[in-house]
Amino acid sequence: MASITKRPNGSYVIRIQAGKKISGGYASVSKVFWPSKPNLSYAALQRELDMFINSLELQMLNGDISAPNSVPGDQKRTLFEDFCKLFLEIKKSEISPGTIAFYKKIIEQHLIPTYGKMRMNEFGIRHVQDYIQFIINKGRQDFHGVGKPMSAATVKRYATVFRSILSLAYKMEYMDIDISNSRRLVFPPQYRPEVEVYNEAEVKQILSALLDEPIYIRAIIEVAFFTGCRRGEIVGLKWSDIDFENHRLFVRRSIYKPHGEKAFEKPPKTKNSLRNMVIPQRLIDTLTEYREYQQKYIKMMGDGWNNLNYVFTEVDGHVMNPQTPTKQFDHFLKRHGIRHLKFHGLRHTSATMLLANGCDIKTVSMRLGHSDLDTTNIYVHSIAESDKGAADTFDKLYTDFTEKNETEVG
Repeated sequence: MASITKRPNGSYVIRIQAGKKISGGYASVSKVFWPSKPNLSYAALQRELDMFINSLELQMLNGDISAPNSVPGDQKRTLFEDFCKLFLEIKKSEISPGTIAFYKKIIEQHLIPTYGKMRMNEFGIRHVQDYIQFIINKGRQDFHGVGKPMSAATVKRYATVFRSILSLAYKMEYMDIDISNSRRLVFPPQYRPEVEVYNEAEVKQILSALLDEPIYIRAIIEVAFFTGCRRGEIVGLKWSDIDFENHRLFVRRSIYKPHGEKAFEKPPKTKNSLRNMVIPQRLIDTLTEYREYQQKYIKMMGDGWNNLNYVFTEVDGHVMNPQTPTKQFDHFLKRHGIRHLKFHGLRHTSATMLLANGCDIKTVSMRLGHSDLDTTNIYVHSIAESDKGAADTFDKLYTDFTEKNETEVG
């Protein structure tokens, strides 16, 4: 049986009985446990403690560790592939299923084939740097069969998986040093990509074309444009999230669909993604019309309808596949001969239009559910058209002023 003692620095001393001493009494093994991050929920902390204790007990059974005055074992001799199993077990309670799936793919396809038989005490900074260089040179070939170079941001994202594993290993005392955040690691220079958005004329074209569309098409595209919500957040909306009287929309959940599995609800991307915003009268009118349309359809379906209260649904009332809005938007653009952008481009366009028309960046950041203003800043460069309009305004003012003075002098 293990005893757990919390220390002021946030760590825990775990003590496990390890048989009797020759001199009498019980021998014990003590190890320090560090949670993967501060302020874990009680349930998440208990899961990590249980995993740590189970790992200690397994090491004792295998003879890897023993009580004082005997030949000491060392968890730092644990194989990397074994620690990866522990890592995924701990992380699955903290991060989204999609991120876990991504981590697992990188671990299975890249890391274990290369480092699986290494022991945790054998890792150094050079191994992380070697992996970074591997990603740069290999590109996406392992995943898509094409050796297309990866962007600097993607290289960093892939390397983050390796670094996260080593960081947790250090916190759990499987390693003596934290090599995951070393400043000696060299990454390719990262340039902020340009965000593709629709200009003002194209926005007018889209809004005009929507008037000729079925109400269910118009509703989902207008929600995307007028709110800037992410695709998963849009299909996760329920009618209880729409306050028609006060013109407000609440983002309380997102929908995720793993490949080959059913879609399910999850919390939005970050805590800032839980938000509410004012929506314009046009969107209120569209949603009102769409709700009436849906009610007629529900009545027609009768017992074949699953009343789950989602705004956007499959034909039987179940939550819409998050891929569906993308397909609907693609077909809409082709029908009307409008320049193709991804469905996510509506989110980018929404943010850019707000900034270009005088909305402050903090408000835009709140509406988008960004964690910080730096993320929202990617849209600032996209308002060149509005910036040109500002310059044209000064030109016009100057021309008017000059003409007026010449008239007065004449």
